[in-house]
Amino acid sequence: MGKNKYKSDFDMGNVIKYIIKRFRILLTVTLLAFLVSVVVSYMIKPKYRSTVILFPTSPASVAKSIMSTQYVTSRGADILNFGLEDECDQLLQILLSRELKDSMNARYNLMHHYGIDTKGKYAQTRFYETFDDNFRFRRSPYNSIIVNVFDVDPKLAAEMANEVVRLGDSLFSRMIYDFCSKAFEVIKKEYEDLDSLINAKEKRLIELASKGVYKYDVQSKELTRAYYKALQSGKIQLANEINQKMKSIEKYGVEYSGLKYDLRMLRNQRSAIHYKFTEARAALEQKLPNKFIVEHAVPSDKKAWPVRSIIVIASTLGAFLFTLLSMVFFDALKRYL
Repeated sequence: MGKNKYKSDFDMGNVIKYIIKRFRILLTVTLLAFLVSVVVSYMIKPKYRSTVILFPTSPASVAKSIMSTQYVTSRGADILNFGLEDECDQLLQILLSRELKDSMNARYNLMHHYGIDTKGKYAQTRFYETFDDNFRFRRSPYNSIIVNVFDVDPKLAAEMANEVVRLGDSLFSRMIYDFCSKAFEVIKKEYEDLDSLINAKEKRLIELASKGVYKYDVQSKELTRAYYKALQSGKIQLANEINQKMKSIEKYGVEYSGLKYDLRMLRNQRSAIHYKFTEARAALEQKLPNKFIVEHAVPSDKKAWPVRSIIVIASTLGAFLFTLLSMVFFDALKRYL
């Protein structure tokens, strides 16, 4: 233990002696690195950060949440709830999409703003990489989305932060609209076909009523009773007339009963589809946002980047260590060659 400690002290002493021996060179390089890093840090344009904090909404149906008084989940009326992890990921994916980046470029001419030659090689790739450096989206532990936008202009940073959220919401709404419009067309056709079928059966019932068939069960019982009563009373002519009516009713009775049964089933089915139809139309026509904004972006009065002290310290220390190691290496190389 003592021997190892002595050896460690001896090695450290050699390092200190070597630093003292090369003090002038190390000091010169370190001072130059310090001065250069200070100049460079002041040459870098400062960037300001603006932040938006938002929660995604729950994707619950507007019709179910608003139109129905019974549609309540364990979290209450869904339309008033913040989104959970899945909704947060969906909105976050929209904010990270290439379409949103292109929309922001078209809105603010960002390629020119970032000094990217639109006709240069890999211009699009450079733009997307620069965009990702300046627009940062992340999910917080509370299932909110935090949007940070960095720019040399604090007012522009705040404006773009609010605008990128608005565009993300617009893209999300468009996706929902495209889906709902297709669903609405399917349900609308089904509802209209069912309504046409019901109208046709009702029209046929009216035709049967004109033939004297309007309540088959009741008519059949009453006419049968009247027929036998007429026979018992010896009213043969009246019994024959009643018999003719009974034959007419029996001719269309099966059709009448079938129509009544079909109409009852079809009307129940139409009621269920009508609710879906109304729900799909409400979802298609909704103008509700897909987000709750907790904090809007405002221009920052303090730069977020660069932190000059860190740049100067890291550059100076790095230059000192690099110079020291380089001299040790070359001295050792000369000794063994």
